[in-house]
Amino acid sequence: MVKDDRYLSPRHARITWKESDGGGLYLRDLGSVNGVFMRLPTKPAQGSSPGPGAHEAVLRDQDLILIGQQVIRFEVVKDAEEGLGPAVEHGTMVFGTPAGPRYARLCQRTVEGVTRDVYHLRKAETVLGRESGDIVFTEDPFLSRRHAAVRADVAKRTFSLVDFGSSNGTFLQVRGEVALRTGDEFRVGQQLFRVVVG
Repeated sequence: MVKDDRYLSPRHARITWKESDGGGLYLRDLGSVNGVFMRLPTKPAQGSSPGPGAHEAVLRDQDLILIGQQVIRFEVVKDAEEGLGPAVEHGTMVFGTPAGPRYARLCQRTVEGVTRDVYHLRKAETVLGRESGDIVFTEDPFLSRRHAAVRADVAKRTFSLVDFGSSNGTFLQVRGEVALRTGDEFRVGQQLFRVVVG
């Protein structure tokens, strides 16, 4: 029990041991307000290109990402939002900044529980960081210079979250129940836990 963490719900998460499939630990969010976040795997993903230490996970619509002090909701853009095409008034095309394709968006969630900034993803890879990247959070000391990226496979409409070997890690909110292995790290409230099995 952690009494001093006001970001923890009264019943936040549960870890259970299951004998099925050879036994193992499992983590589940118990409907907490702020969720449970798993650090991206420590094993590099196959075919990852950012170099040594790259870690990757599949992103799904409405997933919450935690990097540094930023809580960001990932949203896939629906067909109706992809763009209306050029506007025309009285038979004349409206002059303006060309609109590129939008595949998804990242919505920054504030402590007030509302969305502050919205970043549309238009490229195959969108880099997030403190000093360098497409989306930069200069005032977050817990972010690495180039921290993570969201990758899009436009043809397949699939997305992934990639960590560039950041100092403090990239976390993805747990959905349902997840298996825990030695070395896994997860966050509940402001607490970071490392799993040691056996």
